[in-house]
Amino acid sequence: MAFFVPPQGIATVLVPAGGSIAVYCQGQASVSRTSTPPNYPDTTALIGTVNNGQVVFGPFTPATSVQIDASGGVQVWYEVGTAPQVQQARLSWQVQPVTAGVLNVTGALTFALIASGVITSTTAAAVTGTLPTGAVLDASSTFAIGDSTDWSVINTGAANAFTVAAAAGHTIVGSATVALSTSGRFRTTKTAANTFVTYRIG
Repeated sequence: MAFFVPPQGIATVLVPAGGSIAVYCQGQASVSRTSTPPNYPDTTALIGTVNNGQVVFGPFTPATSVQIDASGGVQVWYEVGTAPQVQQARLSWQVQPVTAGVLNVTGALTFALIASGVITSTTAAAVTGTLPTGAVLDASSTFAIGDSTDWSVINTGAANAFTVAAAAGHTIVGSATVALSTSGRFRTTKTAANTFVTYRIG
């Protein structure tokens, strides 16, 4: 789940070790790293700016305090995780990586693939994509209970199906199979701590 900084506001966010922070705005915002050296005043160093879009900063090692300055006069949204993507504050558009996710062989349907929004598969042989466990997905995202994300699988193969498989703490409702030369739309929702449901919605 993304959080926001009001116009002219400042937020300080602790990004855990190995984590990143995605910052989005329809204007300009600055992002800085803050630190508190022993026996010295706090220091702030600019690490980048965001201009009319989204920028992901990180991953950081170790845990890092990040300051977001919404001095550009617009609301700024941010999300923390291992592969964060801001989805809130979008009207008729959303962030879509230039390159879609790809899963051409049986394997893990990772959160990074799901967060890409579109997953393609040539399915030269039948492919099964196993969803992340509820615990893994909870640890790699900032979903609150009731938050969800939509994503699609495009099966470009002409002979085999793509199957989405459940995992511990992550169930599927509806057809998990995307037939050859078709696409399927899914919605992944957090229903409790370490517990998710993926629904077939199209």
